[in-house]
Amino acid sequence: MNVCPHCKKEVSEGSRYCSQCGQPIKGTEEHHIHKEKSGKKSKRWWPVIVPVITLIIMTITLFVVYTHQKNVNEEVINMKKKAEESALSGNYEKAEKILVQAVDRRPEFQVLQSELNAVQTALFLSEELDDVEKQIKENQLKTAESELKKIQNQIQEKKSRLLVTLTPEANHLESRITVMKVNDEISRLSTVDELAGKLNTLSGLNLEEASKVRKKINEKIITLSTKKAEDALAEKQYSEAIAIVDQALQYVSNDEKLMQLKERIKQEQTAFEQEQRKRLEKAMEQAAEDELKNKTDALEVVEAKLTKDEYGDIKVTGKVKSVATQIISTITAKYDILNEKGKVVKSEEAKVYPIYLNPGDVGTFEKVYYELDDGEYSVKITEMEWLVE
Repeated sequence: MNVCPHCKKEVSEGSRYCSQCGQPIKGTEEHHIHKEKSGKKSKRWWPVIVPVITLIIMTITLFVVYTHQKNVNEEVINMKKKAEESALSGNYEKAEKILVQAVDRRPEFQVLQSELNAVQTALFLSEELDDVEKQIKENQLKTAESELKKIQNQIQEKKSRLLVTLTPEANHLESRITVMKVNDEISRLSTVDELAGKLNTLSGLNLEEASKVRKKINEKIITLSTKKAEDALAEKQYSEAIAIVDQALQYVSNDEKLMQLKERIKQEQTAFEQEQRKRLEKAMEQAAEDELKNKTDALEVVEAKLTKDEYGDIKVTGKVKSVATQIISTITAKYDILNEKGKVVKSEEAKVYPIYLNPGDVGTFEKVYYELDDGEYSVKITEMEWLVE
């Protein structure tokens, strides 16, 4: 056995290096000096180089992976943004297509799936609104109104910023339904108040159709009011006629036809009132004349005569006619009996019957005389007395 000169441990024959310390055995020392130094250097740096290289590779790999993931995230974020812009502008199909691609890139992002669900809901409701529009065009207003109400309820219940974009279209369709319903009802309305109520229903609607229906309502208000005012005018109900026109002008302001009608009513009212004043004045004059006549000249003597019967008795008879304008009563006829020389031999009076005479009635009176001497006699009415009722 040989002994290592360095560590003094036994080594096998022929060994060039000590199995304990690794140093060359004597006799081989000079030959292995370079190799010993070279081996030491390699063993000293290798444990350092390997981890460094590994770290570099891992860093590069992580950087590549990070960069790739970052790029994917940025791309997905951009896709989400474009999808939102498309959806908010009403292009739901494009938004859906973009979000489907984004979800494929990042299926673990729940927000993307939520956005996709919202867009698909909006797309579904948009298609439902298209169906409502078709129903409106086909004049299926009851069905359209019912379906639209359901859609509006869903929009309100979801409380989604995206679904709110459907609100203007839903409101537009609701306005169209309102306008068409009012248009269908116009023919059945027969009063200004009813028509005015429909104008209130249409107020605030800026649709072209609403403007046309408002014009149609105004025309019917004008027609109804004109006819009603003309009827009142024919009956001389001037205040009522003006009130009817003024009511219509509240809704159809400055309408030339109504304003001309109102002016004509006023002119006819003025003419009528002037004529009424003239008639009243004339009536008052006539009443004064009648009153005077009733008091002074209410009776007309139709007949007054004197006759002698077979016994020689003389009878005075007469007829008077009422020319008064009122009932007169308690009429007394005063007369003179004249002899053949025209001398008054007796002044008498007699009551006229009936006691009451209406205008135009005729009353009579008579009286018999037994004590007059024989001879020729005549009668003359001297005065009439009466009471005016």
